[in-house]
Amino acid sequence: RLRSFGARATALLERTLGDFDRKAEERGLTRCHREREEIERRLKFQLHAIFLAQRSTIEEALYRQLKKDILRRMRRVGRELPVWEKLRLLHIAMRAYDAQVRDLLPSFVESTERDRAQRRLSYLQWAIHETPEGKELKEKWKAERLKQMSTVRQATGLSVSLSRGLRLMLRPAGLGNLKISARHAVGPPHNPNEVSVGVFNDGSLVDVYKKQSAPPLFKLQPTIGIELSAS
Repeated sequence: RLRSFGARATALLERTLGDFDRKAEERGLTRCHREREEIERRLKFQLHAIFLAQRSTIEEALYRQLKKDILRRMRRVGRELPVWEKLRLLHIAMRAYDAQVRDLLPSFVESTERDRAQRRLSYLQWAIHETPEGKELKEKWKAERLKQMSTVRQATGLSVSLSRGLRLMLRPAGLGNLKISARHAVGPPHNPNEVSVGVFNDGSLVDVYKKQSAPPLFKLQPTIGIELSAS
């Protein structure tokens, strides 16, 4: 960033136009208004572009600093910051913006683009939880809460475990004199799911409950296992 750019840019414009006027007067040129206006327009345009580039650099630096400050405080307290604290950090960032941009602003530039910077920084402090770093902190806090809940549950001596499973029943033709069943656990050891298979040869018997001449050949049902343990 160019220090005192605003004052230097203003002095450069005034010096350039002053030199033009002096040389035109020395040569007796009295009809150079259009040329003078074109020089002034082009020089202002170039200096304004330099101002905007430096202003953008300041905004980006303050954006990163505000993000860093909010996340650092969130990590320290282990939760999202209250609205008043985020607004306080935003006001600090905007005061820094005003002070730094004021040093860059030439006299012929009217807007400091403050509204643009404030909108961007304000959105950051409101939506900090939507940034990758904010989402990572929320996941970390969630895991810590689950761990604490698990610790409390273990301290009470009672825990509940739920596991899903499937049951497959085959019912071939017969009079019901053969019945076989088997169970097998699948999945991770800490939370296995159970698959059970049964064979019952009662297919030749009438299903009096469903008023069918014979039961279905096979039937697949989901199951939920509930395990209670106390220590």
